[in-house]
Amino acid sequence: MGKQTKQKGSHFGGEWTIQKLHIIEEYAKTYLTALKNQKVKKIYVDGFAGSGKTELKSSSKDGEQQSVTVDGSALLSLKYDFDEYYFLEVDEGRITSLKENVKTSYPDKVHKVHFITGDCNKKLSDVLSEITVYHRCLMFLDPYALELKWETLEKISKCGVVDLWYLFPLSAIRLMAKDKDIPDGNKDKVTSILGTDEWLNELFFESPQLSLFGDTQYERVEYDKVLEYIKKRFATIFPFVSPNSKILKNEAKNSPMFMLCFMMTNQSGKAQGLASKIVRGIISSTERL
Repeated sequence: MGKQTKQKGSHFGGEWTIQKLHIIEEYAKTYLTALKNQKVKKIYVDGFAGSGKTELKSSSKDGEQQSVTVDGSALLSLKYDFDEYYFLEVDEGRITSLKENVKTSYPDKVHKVHFITGDCNKKLSDVLSEITVYHRCLMFLDPYALELKWETLEKISKCGVVDLWYLFPLSAIRLMAKDKDIPDGNKDKVTSILGTDEWLNELFFESPQLSLFGDTQYERVEYDKVLEYIKKRFATIFPFVSPNSKILKNEAKNSPMFMLCFMMTNQSGKAQGLASKIVRGIISSTERL
């Protein structure tokens, strides 16, 4: 599965990482198969490419911590024949490690790869400006925390040839205190990734119970309704958002960490129907991993 040594600049993950990478890789394979007879340039974009390696940690039967290093999404994409690859990464150390890993594992494809150092929210605009109607683009955004701004998603949504997988950080929900008593800093962070402050009205309702002082109390809607609201927000700017998403959990605590969502900018109903079927099948297949 990988080397037993820690790779420079690698990230830590778990079973959820395997599920995430499985979904991205399976879609890439199917995506290229669907485009094989089309005369278009095929592009892969990884907005938070990292070092190219991820270290998975697990406990053995005797309780000892073990680790194994696997290829991350950027390196996995190089297994497949895209015409160009754009790897964006804000950390210079990670991008240096990524270059080394690409040169080692895929020396014949280095000339096809654009390594871009900087904030994805800023640098992605330059990448999108290079994409035309004669291209088809598969994009994966896997932010480290809450860095991805709504304005960036809006820019992507206006590029009509993008299929996007977005690993939405559910840490955003933990910033929404269940009683609506939320610090301004946390409110701003949630608003930045959802593109509106209307979530404060949409996701909270007046409690039938008053406080000890007779003040109005608020409660947050159920967790599943918060997830549905997030996808509805995506649907305000993307022509198609798959109803099927994958919740990735921390195995040790069984707590939700991310929601892997698929959306596309293609207006074609036929293309959307095909993508919907493919996404549903791939997400279902993760249960058998």
